[in-house]
Amino acid sequence: MRTLVDIPESELEALNALSKVEGVSRAESVRRAIKAYVEANRPLARHEGFGLWKDYDIDGDEYQQKIRAEWDREWDPIESESPSQLQAIIKSEAGR
Repeated sequence: MRTLVDIPESELEALNALSKVEGVSRAESVRRAIKAYVEANRPLARHEGFGLWKDYDIDGDEYQQKIRAEWDREWDPIESESPSQLQAIIKSEAGR
């Protein structure tokens, strides 16, 4: 398939130089660039996510808990207050 694309002059010059160094046509350089872009930006299929943690020394659930712990704040009342105390805090905040 053929297509027309507007390319800034500076990028076209760089493309020409790169194509010359690699010994390929400008069209081939563009095809390679498009292929690399598409491969780098395609969404992963579900099955490609399996086994991602096999080389890590930490369990996935353990890692998740560690990351979520970063969200906690020392002053966060949820960690230190009972449910009834939390309700009182919420009511007092709502009344402001």
